[in-house]
Amino acid sequence: MENENGEEDERSTTCLWMLPEGCIAEILTLTSPIDVCRLSLVSASVRSAADSDSVWAKFLPSDYRSIISQSLTPIPDFRSNKDLYVYLCHHPVLIDEGRKRFSLEKRTGKKCYFVSARDLNIVWSDAPEYWNWTSLPESRFPEVAQLKIVWWLEIWGTIKAGILSPLTSYTAYFVYKFKDGYGFNHRPSEVSVGISGVESGNVRFAFLHPDDENQPGNPFDDDDDDEDYVYTLASDTEHEEPEPVDDYEPNEVSPPTPPSNVEYEVRRLFNWHDDPGIVQSDKLLPKLRDDGWFEIELGEFFIENEDDCIEMRVQEVKGGFPKQGLIVEGIEIRPRMG
Repeated sequence: MENENGEEDERSTTCLWMLPEGCIAEILTLTSPIDVCRLSLVSASVRSAADSDSVWAKFLPSDYRSIISQSLTPIPDFRSNKDLYVYLCHHPVLIDEGRKRFSLEKRTGKKCYFVSARDLNIVWSDAPEYWNWTSLPESRFPEVAQLKIVWWLEIWGTIKAGILSPLTSYTAYFVYKFKDGYGFNHRPSEVSVGISGVESGNVRFAFLHPDDENQPGNPFDDDDDDEDYVYTLASDTEHEEPEPVDDYEPNEVSPPTPPSNVEYEVRRLFNWHDDPGIVQSDKLLPKLRDDGWFEIELGEFFIENEDDCIEMRVQEVKGGFPKQGLIVEGIEIRPRMG
């Protein structure tokens, strides 16, 4: 039964009206932010408790003051903890000198982090002949990493489990886009998430490049020609083929220098369908986000030990194909929903 204000009569639907507001607020702290918002519609007295600072203080991270104190821009003064909570859900904060972005997941209040490309380890990213650091107006960060050309792609990042929400399942996503991208459809990249220093047994394969029927060697083609390709120097030159990348280690000071001012052509040589390790694995495909970037899922992890260091990795170090055009924004870490 509704009262004159269109609200359900609390006396006919709940016994909360019998409790002091402080008791109602204490009960609400045992629920979730989305439950509190729903219950606030029950009556005026429940709404008053639902909007109280004591309730929303439970949903804000215990270290939120320390986190937002690192913000590159001032955080407004809010009248209530609820207003601050809503702000952090919808206005992510740049911290760590612009290398990370912090926000809250609005339904649960769990921490979310976005680790920028500058905070990742990208092999040879300090060599301007291979990578270029630039700014993009559509990026959340001051800089992104743009790939010129490499044979050996290796990108990984780490985050301390202790700065995330405890006893929470998270999923890590590699966020990127392409500009004249090429060479990523010849062999899938390996992606993984695990504890740093512990060998991860959950390595999966991912095709970073979206479906493009105009590219040779496209793994999504439906035709019967499943041959893949490898780059060689153009046939009208007298150069030898580049040295295979398997002959050098990722920790070398610099990779083999690519020939300058030489065009590449492709020739049939490699069929990734002949690799049983790839064929028998589930292969991940990129998802186009609402913000115009692509994301690929790297894996899931559970926060149990705050001393763990979570390592997230993307690499393609076996194919021997030159790659170009990848633009790396970073790795986003979000609570797993459902």
